[in-house]
Amino acid sequence: MAMRGGCLFKGCLAVPVLALVLVVIVMVSFWNTGRRAEAEARDQVTEAVGAARARLARAAADGVLLDTEIQRALLDKAAYTGKGVRRSEGRVTVTAPFVGQVVGNLVGGAYTQGCYRFEIVMTKASSPVDVRELPYQACLGRRDRHPEEPAAVARDIAAELRTAVTGHGQEGARVAEVWRTGGVEIEDHEVKDGQLVLLVWLSGGTGPRGDDCYEFRVKERPTHVTTRKLKPDGCYRIQREQYEREEKADRAELAAGARKIARQLRKAAADGALTDEELPPALALPTTDVTTGEATAGPPVQPESVERSTAEVVVFARVQTAGALGCYRFRARLTAGSVTGRLLEEGCPTQRLTRHGHGEGPGRGRPGPTGG
Repeated sequence: MAMRGGCLFKGCLAVPVLALVLVVIVMVSFWNTGRRAEAEARDQVTEAVGAARARLARAAADGVLLDTEIQRALLDKAAYTGKGVRRSEGRVTVTAPFVGQVVGNLVGGAYTQGCYRFEIVMTKASSPVDVRELPYQACLGRRDRHPEEPAAVARDIAAELRTAVTGHGQEGARVAEVWRTGGVEIEDHEVKDGQLVLLVWLSGGTGPRGDDCYEFRVKERPTHVTTRKLKPDGCYRIQREQYEREEKADRAELAAGARKIARQLRKAAADGALTDEELPPALALPTTDVTTGEATAGPPVQPESVERSTAEVVVFARVQTAGALGCYRFRARLTAGSVTGRLLEEGCPTQRLTRHGHGEGPGRGRPGPTGG
């Protein structure tokens, strides 16, 4: 029996209609996702502005609002605005951009931005903060850094350190919030002569990395903070002094080990001779047993090089102590029965043993290349 009716009744339009319905559903879903993302991005900006307002209010509660405090309150956003900070007649005005961003999976992301102006009336009792939104063009532009800007930051840091040390001593100054300010980086610190000394990099300067080095000295009683600009290498002074102390201690440790070896060589040469077999045990230093803590004889040490004559024996050997390693030249005068040692800054010559001035291998008694 033949079917009557057009294509619609025969179902030939079912597939196109279904496809159209699916397209509409997907488009509506994308539209809703985009709206939700935009709303979330706007909420991010609103929350960030509210948090910045609260931080500014807390920072200004004592009647003083420093640039470093403003920068931290705005999470460094003020550093990127063309207007920045203005001060006039007990009022501080801060203009800063805020951004909200939601990352979507292929689609559904959103990005929004806004420019806001914070006005803080500085009073001792309280410092209210008013906020209003501006056209985003008000936040465009680039702030030209003044050559004295690090000096101004240093003055703010000193002011914050005085407050910190007054309330919490030197430890309070060491962990003060001011060190969380963008563009402020502590290179090193120490306590010396009753003062906390901090070596700090401040960005925006004229140093090799665009940073200036400043020294801050904090004294607790009476409360006193001094600031001094240093040359770029001044920020590494504490490290250099530490290295020099360690090097001095290493040299002293090596010298003590070398003196002991010299005594052992002198004892071995007491009979007027110093044989190759006597050298390794004489060059050994005692070690400490890790279990008992007692001193035991160290393993024999082969010399790096030996030069001999009828009157003396010159031995080049590595001296290794618990914390240091160096090369020494020991000169044993057989007839006089004396042994002297000297640290070789250039290291040990790599030369085979020689007897009576005649080498057994290449070089024939002449010093070879220096070793470590």
